Amino acid sequence: MTFRELTERPWRHRSAAEVFAWIPPAGAAPARWFTVGEWHARIGAWQQHLLDTPNESGIWRLFEPDPIEFSAALIAIWERGERVVLPADNQPETLANLRATGVALGATPPAHEDDAPTELPSRPPRWSSRSLPDIAVSLYTSGSSGEPQRLDKRFDQLDAELATQASLWPLRSQLVVSQVSHQHIYGLLFSILRPLCEASPFAAQTCRYPETLRTWLQSSRTAGRRIILVSAPPALSRLPEALDWKPVSAALETIYSSGAPLSKGASDQVHELLGKPVHEVYGSSETGGIAWRIQRHGPDWIALPGVDVRHDEDNRLWLRSRHLASPDQWQRQADRIALTEAGFELLGRADRIVKIGGKRISLTAMDRALATLPGVERARTWTLQRRELRLAAVIQLTPGTMPHDHRHHRAMVKRLRRGLAAHFETPALPRYWRFVDHWPTNTQGKLSAEIRQRLFRDLEDRRAPRWLGEHPHQNGWKITLEVPERCAFVDGHFDGQPVLPGIVLVQWAMQQARRLFALRSDFAGLERLRFPQPLLPGDRFEMTLDHRHGDANESLRIDCDSQRGKHVTGRIALVTRQEWER
Repeated sequence: MTFRELTERPWRHRSAAEVFAWIPPAGAAPARWFTVGEWHARIGAWQQHLLDTPNESGIWRLFEPDPIEFSAALIAIWERGERVVLPADNQPETLANLRATGVALGATPPAHEDDAPTELPSRPPRWSSRSLPDIAVSLYTSGSSGEPQRLDKRFDQLDAELATQASLWPLRSQLVVSQVSHQHIYGLLFSILRPLCEASPFAAQTCRYPETLRTWLQSSRTAGRRIILVSAPPALSRLPEALDWKPVSAALETIYSSGAPLSKGASDQVHELLGKPVHEVYGSSETGGIAWRIQRHGPDWIALPGVDVRHDEDNRLWLRSRHLASPDQWQRQADRIALTEAGFELLGRADRIVKIGGKRISLTAMDRALATLPGVERARTWTLQRRELRLAAVIQLTPGTMPHDHRHHRAMVKRLRRGLAAHFETPALPRYWRFVDHWPTNTQGKLSAEIRQRLFRDLEDRRAPRWLGEHPHQNGWKITLEVPERCAFVDGHFDGQPVLPGIVLVQWAMQQARRLFALRSDFAGLERLRFPQPLLPGDRFEMTLDHRHGDANESLRIDCDSQRGKHVTGRIALVTRQEWER
């Protein structure tokens, strides 16, 4: 096995002719290999850019989706002996909160709306005699239980974890394909730093769609190269059975998943479709990796080498690990565990006690009680502060039980409340309910604070749709929405039977497109847009958006469908602001 620690600067010790990354096929262009020499030239490009960019702080905020450019920028900063901060995303609110932290690099919004990013010219790298910085990277938690927190990772922490992974699961020069962001610790370790330290190539793009994964597997099979897939529950839970995976599955070597436990059903389906078991890794941004499992071998988690696990009288997990900032100290965690012969079982978090209506209740107990009710696959509750503190619940239902209109929604809520009444007093039962067919998470598999806020945004903004999840679809997105019963747009619109005006769907489509496609164009008109039938308050529907770029025009294809049929089909013409100003 070839493994060099980051402190040995492995980027300096590879020949220019070696393979560094894989450029996937695109259209008529075949796949090709990107060499170490080409990558070194990108490091040189970033080194010159850093020289040309004033920065008295010595701290750089790096957000760069391109794995090659990201890794080159990371090395260029380290070679200067300076620090890297990795924002979790490049959303305006995230960047605004980090404005006082260093200087921004990469794909952050330009200063002017019409500015286009310019490619940095390649240059030979210049290796520095400076020491590496004390802090390798600063990352941010997902914010699943509050505001995201900054976490500093030293090189010795990263090297300890990389060495553990390399000893357990050596890459052996196989191609690493990632479906997760390298702005988070799991993606950074598995899809960038491991290939760097083990001299294995990685894909030069993130693999967003299952159709893309199948194409890449076919290409790798033809080239005789095997793929290691770095994934997460959101992507693995949505593998379409309609795609013929069998002819290409031989190109797949290993599957990793992290961010949240994968359901047993999803784990079994992945094995059935792709022919490989899923290696799940349990850990967090704070702790690094803790344990791993393959569910086909059993449900228990096995501690990683160098990680010591125990529990106290409250079943709280205590951890001692080389991945922690203080590796010799035991640290108490919020998770509860039960030790088993094979390892340990996760029992949920221990810090979810709240007081509702003067009564203390365990949200973990509430979640478990919901999960035992017929038709419920998964449940999560938390508090919402409205006029008074109330509980909100997100429920993943089994196929065939989903309510699709107001009447069935009310009946489902009534049935679930009746099932909970045997365990909890009525004032403590959830007031606000959201029903989903796929668990809503970010790319790391977390039900983050931002997603929780999006699920209940219609309570604060009566003009907003009720968002219930989304997933990539071919060249676009499918978004599941509901028409809120108290939606402002249905007020006074046919008093006998309120309906949602069709033009509101156009407005909602533009709002979703600006978020999902980072759309910078403006509405220019409607093209062949039809509204076959209206949506009613409480209706659940699926909005499919496809952002299309032509040689001379740009448009947004929109389709809205519910169980009652089609509600919108057609195109929204778009125009850039430059063109408006002419």
